[in-house]
Amino acid sequence: MPRYLDLRFRLATLLSIVIIGMVAALYELNRRAERQILAQVEAQTAQLTMALELGLQSISTSDYLDDFIQSRRLAPEQLQRVRRIAVVDANGLVTDSTSRAERGQRIAPPTDETLVAEGDPLAAGAAANGLARTIFIPFQALGRDGAPERNYVVVTISAQTLADTIALTSRQRLWATGAALLAALAVAVALVWRFTQPIGELIAATRRIESGDLTVQLRLNRRDEIGLLAARFNAMAARLREVRELEERLNQAERAAVVGRLASGIAHEIRNPLNFINLTVDHIRARYAPAEALERATFERLTVAVKDEIARLNALVTNVLRVGRPATLALRPVKLGDLMAAVLHVVQSKAETQQVTLECADETRGRPIEADADSLKSCFSNLVINAIEAMPNGGVLRVRIAEVADGQSVQISDTGPGIAPDDLARIFDPYFSTKDTGIGLGLAVTRQIILDHGGAIDARSEPGQGATFTLHLPYRRQPPA
Repeated sequence: MPRYLDLRFRLATLLSIVIIGMVAALYELNRRAERQILAQVEAQTAQLTMALELGLQSISTSDYLDDFIQSRRLAPEQLQRVRRIAVVDANGLVTDSTSRAERGQRIAPPTDETLVAEGDPLAAGAAANGLARTIFIPFQALGRDGAPERNYVVVTISAQTLADTIALTSRQRLWATGAALLAALAVAVALVWRFTQPIGELIAATRRIESGDLTVQLRLNRRDEIGLLAARFNAMAARLREVRELEERLNQAERAAVVGRLASGIAHEIRNPLNFINLTVDHIRARYAPAEALERATFERLTVAVKDEIARLNALVTNVLRVGRPATLALRPVKLGDLMAAVLHVVQSKAETQQVTLECADETRGRPIEADADSLKSCFSNLVINAIEAMPNGGVLRVRIAEVADGQSVQISDTGPGIAPDDLARIFDPYFSTKDTGIGLGLAVTRQIILDHGGAIDARSEPGQGATFTLHLPYRRQPPA
C-alpha cells in the first residue's frame, strides 16, 4: 500500500516555503537598496569633503577658486555634484567663489540649520534649496587687525542623485512587496484549488453513486488523505457493484427456483395425461384404422403427427424435470463422430429447406469415449437445430470433432447473426430464451448433461459473425469427489 503524507504537513510545508521565499526576496531587495543608498551617500560625502579641502586650500593662495580648481586637474566625477564653493568672512562678504558674479556680494549669515559645528565638517546640518543643499563650514582665520575671526566655506551640493536613488529603491521595494503579495495570493489560490478540486470530484462521484451509477471511479494520483479517501471510495464503489451483482443473481436464482418448482409441478401433472393420450392413439390406430387404402394413409399420417407432438411435449416435460437434477447416465463406449452423423442425418431435410450447408470433420479416428449416447444425442440435436434456426436465410454449419489432452472436443459453428454480448452471459441460464416461442431450457439441459459427464461447454460469439459452441468431454467420467 502506498505511503500517504499528512495533508496538514504538506500544507504547512508549502506555506512555510512561500513565506520564507517572500521574506528572503524582500530581505535581499532591502540589502540592495541599502547598498545603493550607502554608495550614493559615500559619493556625496566624498565630493563634499573635496569641496571643503579646495575651499580651505585656496585661501593660502592668490588664485581664485575656479582657477585653483582648474590647476588641480581634477576628474569631472570628483566634483560632479558640487554646484558652487565660496569663502565668506565674518561679515557675510563673499571673498572668493566659483561663481564670479557672487564675489564681493554679501549673503545671509548661517542659521542653526545651515551651520555645521566646528570639528565636524561632515555633519548632516544643511538647508535644502530644491534638490540642492547649502552647507556653511566654519573655520578660524586672522582678520585685518590680526585678531582671529570666524570665516566660512560655503558649499552647495546637489542631492538629486541621492534623491533619485532613494525614490528608485522605494519604488522597487513597493513593487516587490506588491509582487510578493500577488505571488502569495496566486499560491494561495492554487493551493485552495488543488485541495478543493478533488473534493468537488468526490462530491460529483458521490452524487452519481446516489443516482445508481456504480461504475464511477476516481482517478486521483495523490499521496495524501484525499488520495487515501479516493482509494477508499473506489473500493466502496467496487464493493457496491459486487453487492448489486450478487443481489441480481440472487433474484434471478429465486425467480428461477420458483419457476422451476412451478414447472416441475405442472410437468408431473401433464406427464400422466400425455401417457394416456399416447396409449389411446396407439389403441385407435390398432382398432379403428379405415379399411379403404386412401383413408388409411390419411389416418396413419394424422395419428403419426399426433404421436410426434405427444413425443415433443413429453421431451419438454422431461427437460423441465431434469433441470438442476443429476442424471442417471447409462455409460458405454460411444463414437462421437457416429453420433453426430446420426444427428446431422435427421436434420438434413430441415437444413436443405433453409439452404444451410452441413459440414462435419471427425479427427478422432473413431476412438470412443465413455458416455450416455442418448443424452449426448439430445445435446447435439439441440445445438445443431439451434444453429440451423439461427440461419433462416441460409448459411454454413460446421462441426469439428477433435482429440484434446484428456478427451475429445466437439465444436459447432454457424454463420448466423451471432449472439448479443448481454445475452451471451446468460445463455445457459434456465428459462432464459431469445426466441419468442422458447422457454429457455434447451441449453440449460445441454449444459447439465455435459456437466454430468464431467465435461464443460462454452459459447463464443461476435455480433454479425455467427456463434461457436465448444463441448469438452473426457474419455472416462471421473466419479464425484
